Amino acid sequence: MGLPPFSSLLKSRDVEDPVNLWLHRPLAYGLVAAIYRTPITPNQITLLAMLCGFTAGALWFVGTPRLMLVGGALLWTSSILDGADGILARAKQLHSELGRALDGSADMLVAIVTVTAAFYHIWVTHHAVWHLPFMALALLTAVMQIYLYDFYKECYLDSTNPAWDGTTGGIAEVQARLERARAEGASLVTRFAWSSFVGMLTGQTALRNLTNPRGGRAGLKFPVSEETIRLHRRHNYWPMQLWTLVSLCPHTYIMSICGMFDRVDLYLWFRVLPGNAIFLAAIVWQRIATARTLRELEAAGLAPRPVSADPTKPL
Repeated sequence: MGLPPFSSLLKSRDVEDPVNLWLHRPLAYGLVAAIYRTPITPNQITLLAMLCGFTAGALWFVGTPRLMLVGGALLWTSSILDGADGILARAKQLHSELGRALDGSADMLVAIVTVTAAFYHIWVTHHAVWHLPFMALALLTAVMQIYLYDFYKECYLDSTNPAWDGTTGGIAEVQARLERARAEGASLVTRFAWSSFVGMLTGQTALRNLTNPRGGRAGLKFPVSEETIRLHRRHNYWPMQLWTLVSLCPHTYIMSICGMFDRVDLYLWFRVLPGNAIFLAAIVWQRIATARTLRELEAAGLAPRPVSADPTKPL
């Protein structure tokens, strides 16, 4: 059986930023075409992407001009590989919750390692104390932006999918899988994936509760129909476009370019100023979109209904 066409292997064009959609995804598809008939698995691609990202961070900690160039190229490679694992999973129909957990955890760890390395390089290059609060702000908001993009991306993909069952798993479900993996003596990679994913979901949920209390799906079952899909897309498409601009992909290729030219200080100011301006606009717009979506679902008799009072399911 041949490799499915490129268009059929995209999650949705609505949740991708333009560079990711028109550059990274085609390159990732080309890689998948080369390895499609090999035993290489999506999770192995995820681990390779994480290795490239960690190596980029290590090179930036050393910080010579040549190593900054190589580190930037490796970080960009990591971003392309990050798309290849999902394309390969969909092509081979190997998508799994473990793969989702590993991918999400790897993305966040690569972001933290490389941002920390970039800011360390700024410090040893400039030794400007006044940079430090901006570095802390940029690192914190970078994590927040990636958390919230991931949450709203998954919500958007679910809510515009006619096959969705209307419910979303919660932290308790992932925690149970982690405990089962530990009890069964699962591999270190498996335990790492579930453990990191629990931490990510916990932080993600707390942040979503803070910025958009009505955006949660705890104990709710959403009706799924052509009308609900239309309403959700109508109100959430444009906020989603803002979220894509502060997702992991722009973070990665902007920092990669700045790193290759040994100007990660420019990345710092991008994160602090336009990046956070977009972030604040996305939060405000998303709150409005969520309220309008829920209001119109209720008016149409399609409001989500409670299915559980379990407070351990905060998604």
